[in-house]
Amino acid sequence: MTKSLCIIFGHTKPLRAGTGRDAVDDWFATGKKHVLNSQLLNACKGLDKDKLRDDLVEILKGIITTDDYSDENLKRAGAAAFGLGSWVAAMVQYYDAMKIVKPKEAALAEAKAASEAAQAAWDAALAKLEKV
Repeated sequence: MTKSLCIIFGHTKPLRAGTGRDAVDDWFATGKKHVLNSQLLNACKGLDKDKLRDDLVEILKGIITTDDYSDENLKRAGAAAFGLGSWVAAMVQYYDAMKIVKPKEAALAEAKAASEAAQAAWDAALAKLEKV
């Protein structure tokens, strides 16, 4: 869960624990350094979910679909872990939904502009007709 929080906030390079061949990625240490602090709630509230990067979301999808990220496992880890894990999953779902909605919003704006132009032409033609 710490790894997903680090990634959603853009910390994609984990700290390393150990030395030489025994060195491993330490996402918990990375999380403690960058994310797990008194400002976490504000950071979650302030995240601009409309500006999530494609590459980060793809990494997150790989994480949240694992068995370690199941609701049962997150609940066993604690209420905070479950809540934050659910929040990360919701951000990924929002991102996927917006990939569908944003093009439709753009098409709607274009259609409204075309409708307004047609209405203006109609009103002009109607005004000319009334003069006759």
